[in-house]
Amino acid sequence: MKKMKLMLIPGLVLGAAAMLGAADTKSVTVPAPDAKAAGNDLLAQMNKPTGTPVAKAFDFLPAVVAKVNGKDITKAEFIAAMAKQVPGGMVPPQMPAELLKMQAPQLVEQYVTKLVLDKALEDSKITVSADEIAAQFKAEIAKMPKDQRNMIEQMLKAQGKTIDDVIKEQAADKNAQKMMAFQKFLESKTGKVTVTPAEVEKFYKDNPSQFKEPADGKDTIRASHILIGVDKNADAKAWDKAKKEIEAIIAQLKKGADFGKLAAEKSTCPSGKSANGSLGAFGKGQMVPEFEKAAYALKVGEISGAVKTDFGYHVIRRDASKGERAMAFAEVKDRLTAALLQQKQMMAAQKVVNELMKAAKAEILVKAEMPKMVAPKAAPQAPAKAK
Repeated sequence: MKKMKLMLIPGLVLGAAAMLGAADTKSVTVPAPDAKAAGNDLLAQMNKPTGTPVAKAFDFLPAVVAKVNGKDITKAEFIAAMAKQVPGGMVPPQMPAELLKMQAPQLVEQYVTKLVLDKALEDSKITVSADEIAAQFKAEIAKMPKDQRNMIEQMLKAQGKTIDDVIKEQAADKNAQKMMAFQKFLESKTGKVTVTPAEVEKFYKDNPSQFKEPADGKDTIRASHILIGVDKNADAKAWDKAKKEIEAIIAQLKKGADFGKLAAEKSTCPSGKSANGSLGAFGKGQMVPEFEKAAYALKVGEISGAVKTDFGYHVIRRDASKGERAMAFAEVKDRLTAALLQQKQMMAAQKVVNELMKAAKAEILVKAEMPKMVAPKAAPQAPAKAK
């Protein structure tokens, strides 16, 4: 599928700002092994995210960065918007000045696009209520495959939440309401975008290389597990209880019980309900040591005894490795349909955005600055030999 240009819609974070934010989380300095000796104050200082204030980072921009309907969009406006989008109003070190100068036109264009779309949405008078948001979320969840829904429920349960809790949160979120309102606005311009079964099947047949599952990597193994989870700080009683539960499961497996069915019913790991306990292929260093040692010691089809890790007690089954295979159409049909629909929607939305930008006479007045190439210094010549 073709790559689509990043499109900014009201309610979404600026694409570049999101990228800056993601980079910022990696800017934390890792203390040296002996840093404790320096004291807690120094440790805290070392672990503070570093970076450059947005105003300073974008100081190279001209006073007027764009025009919309003849009105100046100033550097100060752009910087104020960016400062709200990145953590602490700081551009992290991973985004040096040279990169910002190259990306400046796109960043300004995304900001201007947001302004134009916000105005178009405001003029349309289209709004969305909390009840409409809740109804759409419920409809989308109802269409989800059962295993996907189960996995989401397990992940939310670990956070002490339910799907209903998330629906309520989203329904009350003004950003979510604005995003749905914009979706309605787009549909009023493009009509309902659909994908036919014939289009899906044609794409599958025309792109066989995209539907090949690669063979497992060298030195990897496959395994499934059932986990009875325990908080690592729990008391001995909780750990003993978990061990007895896993031993009872092992006894059932030895009598011929279905591993996948028991994983779906008993395992506290999301893989239980989403994949019948399968963890797929993994290599050395990807699992905690106790789990890895036990899994690699098994023969294909063999089941382990109780394996204790910080997560609780596991029973592990070694599964056969897999070679490359072509995925059947039935396996990918739903995901492919969703992907093609999303691509069509993005193309239709981009067309509307382009038309709105043209109607608004949007001009981007910032030019990309490419890094200056420094010519390498000539190597010093060896002194001439004395004749």
